[in-house]
Amino acid sequence: MVNLGTGNKFSSAFLFFTTSNIYICSMEQLKHTYCRYDMVCDNPKGSSMEVIRMPEFFNDKPAIETSQQHVHPFYEVVWFQEGKGTHYIDFNEYPVEPGTVFFIAPGQVHSFDKDAKGKGYKGFVLKICNGLLRSEELSENGVLLKYNIFNAYDRVPCIKLNPNVCDILERIIEDIERELTQSDVLGHTEYIRSLVKLLLIQFERSYKADEEQPFSPSKVSHKTFLEFRRDLEHNYRKLHSVKEYAALLNVSTKTLTNYVSECSAFTPLEIINHRITLEAKRLLRYSDYMIKEIAFELGFDDPSYFVKFFKRQAGCSPAEYRTPE
Repeated sequence: MVNLGTGNKFSSAFLFFTTSNIYICSMEQLKHTYCRYDMVCDNPKGSSMEVIRMPEFFNDKPAIETSQQHVHPFYEVVWFQEGKGTHYIDFNEYPVEPGTVFFIAPGQVHSFDKDAKGKGYKGFVLKICNGLLRSEELSENGVLLKYNIFNAYDRVPCIKLNPNVCDILERIIEDIERELTQSDVLGHTEYIRSLVKLLLIQFERSYKADEEQPFSPSKVSHKTFLEFRRDLEHNYRKLHSVKEYAALLNVSTKTLTNYVSECSAFTPLEIINHRITLEAKRLLRYSDYMIKEIAFELGFDDPSYFVKFFKRQAGCSPAEYRTPE
């Protein structure tokens, strides 16, 4: 584990996507941009992932490291088997209860209770490097597993597990733990990637049918909706209209709207605006960028239009949001 206070340099990278380019920022650059919260962890040790059990996860580090708002350059799965408390993610509070699993994507701001050590938490924390979740490496259901579990900003970032799958999930995690001790054996990375895929499939299957319609990548509308989420995450800094995303997906605006309404309680424009607003809130609260710089970063040529957009979405001006009473 690396604490920013030690002065260590980060060698990992964080990707920013636009329409035509991929910008790779070092962790030091990311820290400089988002300078008002801490990145308490570097990438997982080794080249793939880490598994840390609770309560050791909270007991082995100062409470301030988990209670401060922070961000990771990797994916994180947090499964609480025991204990009750609160998990703060991107300006929202979510209750922690036995059987709750949280999915944190790179760049999401989150923290745990200030007294997490005393909450009686038991469970697992899995830190997964970006390379293990490349959609093409996950093959057939890659987009579903990556963009319906992580990076799904139109829904809550957690699920309540079906108790019937808990034993299966524990066995998969134990298999991962064993394999992580054998990094020099044949096919190690491929084996870890396969176990991660099995784990995510079980999480996806655990959604209760009466709470949410299960996604099927074989259904055109569901596949297109997941691809819309993917394209939005890659392009929200530059593309702001439903028409632009429909063009990327090679469908009409009406078709995209119909597909999204089938899969979400929000319209495509609402989902686009929410993602832009979320990033604006992160930059306003956790960076020293001027408001006009944030406007340009998020693809607004006219800062005054960005101010109007943000006020319409958030109910207050960017300046008011940056310095709350």
